[in-house]
Amino acid sequence: MAASQGLQDRFGRNAVFSLRVRLAGGEAVGGVASLAERIGAAVTNAALVDAEPDGKVVYDLTLLTTGDAQMEAIRKAVAAADGVEVLRVLDVAMESHRGGACEMRSRCQIKSNTDLRIVYTPGVARVCKAVQADPAKAREYTNIANKVAIVTNGTAVLGLGDIGALAGLPVMEGKSAIFWEFARISAEPILIDTHDAAEFIGVCEKLAVGFGAIQVEDVAAPACFAITRELDRRLNVPVMHDDQHGTATVVLAGLYSALKKTGRKITDVRCAISGAGAAGTAIADVLMGLGMPDVVLCDRVGAIHRGRRQRMNPEKLALSERTNKDNVAGTLADAMKGRELFIGVSEPDLVTQEMVRSMAADPIVFALANPVSEISLAEAYEAGAAVAADGRMMNNALAYPGMFRGALDAAAESITLEMLRATAQALADCVRGDDLMPEMMDPATHQAVAKATREAAGPGTPLCT
Repeated sequence: MAASQGLQDRFGRNAVFSLRVRLAGGEAVGGVASLAERIGAAVTNAALVDAEPDGKVVYDLTLLTTGDAQMEAIRKAVAAADGVEVLRVLDVAMESHRGGACEMRSRCQIKSNTDLRIVYTPGVARVCKAVQADPAKAREYTNIANKVAIVTNGTAVLGLGDIGALAGLPVMEGKSAIFWEFARISAEPILIDTHDAAEFIGVCEKLAVGFGAIQVEDVAAPACFAITRELDRRLNVPVMHDDQHGTATVVLAGLYSALKKTGRKITDVRCAISGAGAAGTAIADVLMGLGMPDVVLCDRVGAIHRGRRQRMNPEKLALSERTNKDNVAGTLADAMKGRELFIGVSEPDLVTQEMVRSMAADPIVFALANPVSEISLAEAYEAGAAVAADGRMMNNALAYPGMFRGALDAAAESITLEMLRATAQALADCVRGDDLMPEMMDPATHQAVAKATREAAGPGTPLCT
């Protein structure tokens, strides 16, 4: 199955609206669509809603737009057209979250008082006593073995930054929906309204007893490093920070595909990374842990190297000791020279074609900043990239549902480097044809990830060191 592309990405218009119009009998819906397209929208669907007794018809049009301003211009233009009445405009993203994107439902039918007394009291007391006598039975007689806590404080939500835990809840609910859709995992958003890492850790430690795994989500660096490390040390259930380890997994999967296309091995490749936050740090550690000889990370100041003093913190100081073998100083452009691989997890338009040309022959360029890449795919290829990818091609949802499915099924106590590597290899093995990444909507992708993660579970190299 060839990798599909979201229509929003294909047309470069991320705001989706539904426009309902009533047309006089002689008016064609195609005229409304043409009007919207002249203003710059892409019309992806026109569905007949109703044919009224007076001959008027009602249609819903799905429009991909650049945002509210463009949609308002379309609404005004359509409303001014002869024979056309605008009935409503709906923001599809907002509507998809109306009432929340997830909910908890009963797995037991309660149709009678007998059912109620079995599911609840007095029947449930028998289950409570069994778990009290043998806590291991909780995996069999509760939902713990299929339950993940998605914990956040909302300090690094998507590209929005520190918007707070409550404003981040729609993202957590969206991830909960993804967990269920792709891996049938019951994932519960947990909001922890604090910027204090110790308090965040303490809350997670206390609530972890009711979950089979913990996914740390949208917690800003550098606090995310200490939080994930300490939770992994304290808890006997898998802990994974998606912004770190989920990103590192899909990047590694893409790299495995790219290495195959270019005839290289990971031991042949030296890397420059733009972005030294959660994702960049985890990617560097994973790549070096799997044999890459050298990685240089750059932040806004430039290359992180031994002896640098500007805008350093304990995490970056430690990073400088385990990366950048040759202690390269200077800018991102300096770090990229002669290297076979560039990975961007930072900001738009930081990389020029000249910087790509300065790399080794036939370089691999992963420009993953969202929504605008460090360099466009077209520019990267024009500058000589053998393989290029952007953030739309490398979605963490390819990895984490199956990873947690496999870890839960194996009753793993942690997620190891070996499990991450197995997941990445499984994703690369699912690739078909000339694609770089497998098809997310294919259930076989997530089944393959779950199987690989489950089989790789066991003692291994900790991710959170």
